[in-house]
Amino acid sequence: MGADTDFNKAEQVYLYIIKRLQDKPNFGKTLFYKILYFSDFDFYERYGRSITGDEYKHIPLGPAPCAFDKTITGLKRRKAIEEHHVQLGNKEQIRFHFTPEFIEKDMLLEISSDEKGEIDRNIQRLSGMTASQASEYSHEDMPVKATKKGETIKYPLVHYRNPMFSVTGKGCE
Repeated sequence: MGADTDFNKAEQVYLYIIKRLQDKPNFGKTLFYKILYFSDFDFYERYGRSITGDEYKHIPLGPAPCAFDKTITGLKRRKAIEEHHVQLGNKEQIRFHFTPEFIEKDMLLEISSDEKGEIDRNIQRLSGMTASQASEYSHEDMPVKATKKGETIKYPLVHYRNPMFSVTGKGCE
């Protein structure tokens, strides 16, 4: 791929998720958003920091990473991924795949084993859901519930999660 292969941390997380899910038929942009959100917010609950460093907005379909489009555009510009639009009934699904020329060794993963573990837990938890199911599920998480649509979701709200969402068992009832 050349000299411009030093992917930043967020890009590496995106590539890691795409690698794991690009062949699943339900893996589109909405499910991608939810895996990123839960990975970042669960990691914040455990360790006091997010994995990607991104902020999230509460949109009608739930939490969405603010830098998603910028990160995806950068990965496409560097020919690491391709974006495909697939018609599913009356809805369009936006999917992401590695390009044929992308070489995984160029990812230069700086993702720690704890971070990978968190991402993997969320992939396992959410990857069997449809986009609608993942959206509905995310709406029940306290940080999303406590944030008005259009506003930035505050990470410290994870400390008020109910036990169903708390990853540390210290949530509120």
